[in-house]
Amino acid sequence: MKNILFLFLFLQLSLYGNAQPKKARQHLAVCNQGSGCRFSEITVSAAEVDKLLGKTGFWTTASPNATLILNNCESKKNEKLSLEEVDRMYGGSGKKVVIQTISLQKYLKEKGCFGCPNTTKKISFRASGGGQQGSSYFFLNLKAGEAYMPNEAFQKMANGEGGEMVVDQFIRNNAMDIYAIAGGKKYHQKMALGTTISGIKNDAVNEQRFKKDFRKTGKTRKHPTIGKTETEYRGKDDEGKIISFWIMPSSDVCLPKGKFDAFGFYNLGYISVDGITYLVTEISGNDFQIKLTGISDGTYKFNPAGYQSY
Repeated sequence: MKNILFLFLFLQLSLYGNAQPKKARQHLAVCNQGSGCRFSEITVSAAEVDKLLGKTGFWTTASPNATLILNNCESKKNEKLSLEEVDRMYGGSGKKVVIQTISLQKYLKEKGCFGCPNTTKKISFRASGGGQQGSSYFFLNLKAGEAYMPNEAFQKMANGEGGEMVVDQFIRNNAMDIYAIAGGKKYHQKMALGTTISGIKNDAVNEQRFKKDFRKTGKTRKHPTIGKTETEYRGKDDEGKIISFWIMPSSDVCLPKGKFDAFGFYNLGYISVDGITYLVTEISGNDFQIKLTGISDGTYKFNPAGYQSY
């Protein structure tokens, strides 16, 4: 009897001693309001998470089983709800929580959540239809709030019809400044400029208009030179004509809060929707197409001295 009791106690102690407590895990929840979340384990250090989010002492103070919730660039720390409850909070069913592999850094970069340098961009494009035909480029200076097309780029679009005239053009504050040299004289003219989808000088109104009038068509594709996915939106321009916008999230340009657009020539440039900055890669309609063919950092110089306004 004593031997049996001893064996029983030995087995109990052995099982207790070998039992492994469930290891706490920190998770990442990438969520979209109305459609639920995707989940992943967090594989980088807490200090790296704080650095990526730009929040000192945020994740380094999180509990061992906390969930980092990301909804675009908005980040929250949850230490109470289960993954199923988090999914339901964002409109998911909460029934099929699957742990995937999601790169926190890649997600933040694709959503344009990092601090952006907003360096001057050289945007190359191809235009066809609407009285335009050819390939050219311009510079988009986000910090100065202007776009610049030098004479060389203007002549490319003029297709040899510019003659000996030298033309440099700027877009600033919804107006075009034209600097021309003809017959040895320098001329400067300012012209009012309308835009395709933001003719009203109110960023909040223009953003709401874009969200109301332009809808995703469901079409996506890889840009042939940039290599990232662009998405088609379709709606109406100021004249009521159907046009398509192709856009992709920007990783190194961030429009400031409250700013809807930063357009250059032919309405190529950037727009901001729900706090995310997008690069416009194509605008097209029944009889025209303006397509971005390349983008890189760039610089330019122009001396306006000696030009006479008229």
